[in-house]
Amino acid sequence: MSQIKAGAALSYAAVIFNTAAGLLYTPWMVSCIGADDYGLYTLALSVINFFLLDFGLSDSVSRFLSKYYAEGREDLVSGFLGMTYKLYLVITAAIAAVLVVVFLNINAIYSGLTAEQLPVFRVLFVVISLYSVVSFPFTPLNGVLISNERFVALNACNLVQKVATVGLIVVALLLDWGVYALVMVNALVSVVMTACKFVIVHVRTEAHADFSYWKADQARELVGFSAWVTVTQVCARLIFAVMPSIIAMTATTAEVALFGLASSLEGYVYTVASALNGMFMPKVSRSLAGVDEGLQHMMTRVGRIQLYIIGFIFVCFAALGGRFAACWMGPGYDALWPCALLLVLPSVVELPQLIGVTAITASGNVRARGLVYIGTALINVILGMVLTRAMGALGACVSICIAYFFRTFGENVIYRKRLGIRLRAFFRDTFGRWAVAGAATLAVGFFSSWAVPVSGWSGFIACGLVMLAAYVLLLRAFVINEYEKELVAGVFAAMARHK
Repeated sequence: MSQIKAGAALSYAAVIFNTAAGLLYTPWMVSCIGADDYGLYTLALSVINFFLLDFGLSDSVSRFLSKYYAEGREDLVSGFLGMTYKLYLVITAAIAAVLVVVFLNINAIYSGLTAEQLPVFRVLFVVISLYSVVSFPFTPLNGVLISNERFVALNACNLVQKVATVGLIVVALLLDWGVYALVMVNALVSVVMTACKFVIVHVRTEAHADFSYWKADQARELVGFSAWVTVTQVCARLIFAVMPSIIAMTATTAEVALFGLASSLEGYVYTVASALNGMFMPKVSRSLAGVDEGLQHMMTRVGRIQLYIIGFIFVCFAALGGRFAACWMGPGYDALWPCALLLVLPSVVELPQLIGVTAITASGNVRARGLVYIGTALINVILGMVLTRAMGALGACVSICIAYFFRTFGENVIYRKRLGIRLRAFFRDTFGRWAVAGAATLAVGFFSSWAVPVSGWSGFIACGLVMLAAYVLLLRAFVINEYEKELVAGVFAAMARHK
């Protein structure tokens, strides 16, 4: 629990820094490299993210190692890691071959790009492909650190990576090195931090790989589990990662850039609300093994905390999003507010169900989740191809919003039928009182936005502070319980001990 609290503190520190830095330097970045180059930068990252699957093996490492530790079967760890690393090396070779084919056919695939844009995109694609292929075989390191509950080390690495990336990007922009330098910074920092995690795993844990190990039944279990996680990951990439490509085929790079800005805001929100993701895999595994608290209680307890965070972000953005978009990007980005709001809306329901998502993986119900993701991906791609032709980036966001609500509904069916979660009790205990506080805070936000005559950042910050004060007072008076008050105090105590 001490590792969880300290790890959560570091994770939130990384999230806050990354969000604040991104919000501050993204408009500057767009002004430095231009909207077209920012659109190409977004497109290149999305293409690589689509192809750079880990084929379910990262989730497999976290799930199986947590399961072995919970059941007292540590003797299986080294052999399992040996098999996993060998599979990663094979997959890396296959990914490299696919990326070469994509590179050779870039002109045909992205026919919507101009003659001036294609050479820039080729260079970005090559740089990102090279560092991705180099770092890919080390993907299991995160799963090893999570299953060994080394949350402080893992999140400290993530914090350093975010700070270093932002710092070096700022330097590159100040020196006017252009869009190429941005991808080089991402590449170099990623490789260095991967090396740090490798050292930490070998020094701070007993999880070492036995490359001579091979057991057919264990390999079949690993491949069977990973195959359905792969389906889930492929379908997940048919949401955000594929959408810039769909927009590039049906609209313009300006719409790609607008979608990139909206999705970056959604990414900041998701990162803030999902800072605890992965940390509960060992606890959920112990719960499934009958040696920890029940899933229902854990899901409600963690879900309430998640809702406090994502709920405030949503109501604040719903009331003040127009002000924020005008301050952040200036004139010409009026569509940014509704786009981002559509992307964030499904997260208000989904992210508080963190424990349920983790329990699906820990319990091995990945086939059922894979089927839900297949439906989600089909809905998104079909709607995206139709809506982006007429509505551009806004149509893409409508498509994603609808698809995500379908996904949440499907996952809730799994929670009830496969995991025995009492959904009515969960929503009552998690959302019941909060809904009243959230609605009251939203009303305060609309009133303050109307009442405060000051424009610009000062007016936005003033309104935001009024909403925050109202939200905290309402939560403390009507919503949070004694456990949650003690938990907040415990997080601050953990931060003090690990300074």
